[in-house]
Amino acid sequence: MKINACSAEEIERYKIDHPSEIERILSSIMAKKALVTAYSEDSRDFLVTSLTAVDLPGKAIYLGAGNDAAVNQALTASREVSFNTAHNQIRVLFTTPGLSLTTLAGEPMLRAEMPKALLRFQRREYYRLPTPMTHPVKCLIGVDSTTLETTVLDISIGGVCVLAYTEDVGLRAGETYRDCKLSLPDAGNYLVSLHVRVIYEPTVKNGVVTRRLGCQFIDLAPSVETDIQRYIIRVERERLANML
Repeated sequence: MKINACSAEEIERYKIDHPSEIERILSSIMAKKALVTAYSEDSRDFLVTSLTAVDLPGKAIYLGAGNDAAVNQALTASREVSFNTAHNQIRVLFTTPGLSLTTLAGEPMLRAEMPKALLRFQRREYYRLPTPMTHPVKCLIGVDSTTLETTVLDISIGGVCVLAYTEDVGLRAGETYRDCKLSLPDAGNYLVSLHVRVIYEPTVKNGVVTRRLGCQFIDLAPSVETDIQRYIIRVERERLANML
């Protein structure tokens, strides 16, 4: 999930904008070597990395560059990059105007401006896992006798953020959609009810308008919640193993 998919109430409630507190949280995230996911402007490219330096005098942060040059290029070409990480198992979101490729101690790095604000949620169930593009998670949503296929960008036991397109008409904020089919790779298919809390429609550089929907699970069965939690843990472990 990204800041622009949060409600105004969530932003106001969880925002941290005092510079010393921002620096403290980012320094702690770096010290704990927490995974940080950086999303390109259109969310089509992302990099799982970690903070390597918090430069207080330079008002900048540094993250390890990826091995995929195309992903690095997508991030540096984005006007805004969104970040998703965790501090003491609590989800933290922030954005920066953009990234630049550089080196630090001889290692390739991505440099970003120090964020002016963070969102630090207080409930652990708010933590969302960015889903792997190599094994996409799909969700079928029934709208007005039509079934729409959406791609899940991130998932938690509290809900999902899905990617759709403007031609996918009928999806409305504030509506609840029953019997949606959530497909988790190597886990199974599940019928869930989704309440759309917010819809954001960014226009990417090729002119395509996408729709990102922040959705909350409604009346989620305990067995489904358990399977989602197991999926999140498994994917996190696989990502960590690939980084070692």
